[in-house]
Amino acid sequence: LEGLFSGGEIALLSSDPHRIRGLAEKGDRKAKYTLRLMEEPEWFLATTLTGTNLSVVAGSSIATTLFVSLFGLPWGEVITAVVMLPLFVLMISVRGLFQSYGEKMALRLSRFIHLSSYVFYPFVLIISRLSKKAAKTLGSEKGFPSPYVTKDGLKYLLDDRGGKSDILSTEREMVKGILDFSNVTVEKIMVPLSNVTALPEDATLNDAVLLVKEKKYSTIPVYRGQTFNIIGIIDYFDLLEAVRLYYPDGLKDVPLQRFLRRDILYVPESKLAKDLLIELQKRGEQMAVVVDEYGGAVGIVTSEDILEEIVGEIDNEYERGDKLYKRLAPGKYLLNARISIERLRQLLPVNIPEGDYETLGGFLLYRLGKIPKRKEFWREGEVVFIIEDADTRAIHEVVVEFPVRYESKGKGLWVL
Repeated sequence: LEGLFSGGEIALLSSDPHRIRGLAEKGDRKAKYTLRLMEEPEWFLATTLTGTNLSVVAGSSIATTLFVSLFGLPWGEVITAVVMLPLFVLMISVRGLFQSYGEKMALRLSRFIHLSSYVFYPFVLIISRLSKKAAKTLGSEKGFPSPYVTKDGLKYLLDDRGGKSDILSTEREMVKGILDFSNVTVEKIMVPLSNVTALPEDATLNDAVLLVKEKKYSTIPVYRGQTFNIIGIIDYFDLLEAVRLYYPDGLKDVPLQRFLRRDILYVPESKLAKDLLIELQKRGEQMAVVVDEYGGAVGIVTSEDILEEIVGEIDNEYERGDKLYKRLAPGKYLLNARISIERLRQLLPVNIPEGDYETLGGFLLYRLGKIPKRKEFWREGEVVFIIEDADTRAIHEVVVEFPVRYESKGKGLWVL
């Protein structure tokens, strides 16, 4: 009994009230009992305290009386102490178990605690009133409820729950991104090396100007020999300064090496994104090179990539050579294959299942089982994905077509 009372107390205190309230609203009777106890913490704590103490006192008295009658006064007390010691260890283990499965155990024990409160009614009434008076004396009007909201509780509040939430979908995703951001590694958000536009070490200033003009990138990595051996970067502002110095004498013969920034930041794939963002801000840098265990570059990550993990895609014409999406006609959109599945679900009425992929291009490669050619397509329900641009290595652009009636539903940002 002591284990049930003390374990029930731990279970109720470690349960998320928002989840319990959600179950109660759906008609779960156990959840209703649990919620009633959680809304009156002084009452259920008085009940569990009374039940625990009475169980310990009664158990110890009965055990001592029994063993003394069987083995006599000296040995009876010794045997009682020996028997009670492992029981106390077991009770501690039970409390840990109840804390690990708080909500499940709280739902199962709520009715037992509720009925026990009436069995111990005089004791519970006195203790609960004393605790309320003590709480008021200490300046608390509501007693024991937790003054903070847990991460899981906040996520539950952010759930749509059948369209009843007043929180906008973009706001919801942003807050969820913040909550999950602490565990995001650089590997998840980096741009793979195969998608990185870089210049060789022997390139000229003119090559860099033409590349920036074509791709609209603000920072370009520079490599020696192979692309995985990145030795420096050149950014938009360094390039402007170089052009100012050498224009109009000619840029074709000016080596790019002269303007490279070689003190670039190298980070492992396992580095946390939040730590990298702080480090980039301290160094005044915009880009870091991600390396594997052998020291070879596997990708790059910018401060914008990190921020996009929280706020979603940032449209920046100087960082992105092209937009991730464009509306061609009602029910017809041109998408960059790099667009994330999560972002795509926010924008368009497409039902793409979860899988071992993160982008639209990855999803189509998974479904088709090959790198498709231009104009090949894949049908997912009523939605058709048509390959608009691809080469022998990857998919670049996809046209998505779906029934026009979906655009009138108002879910997401249809007019792009």
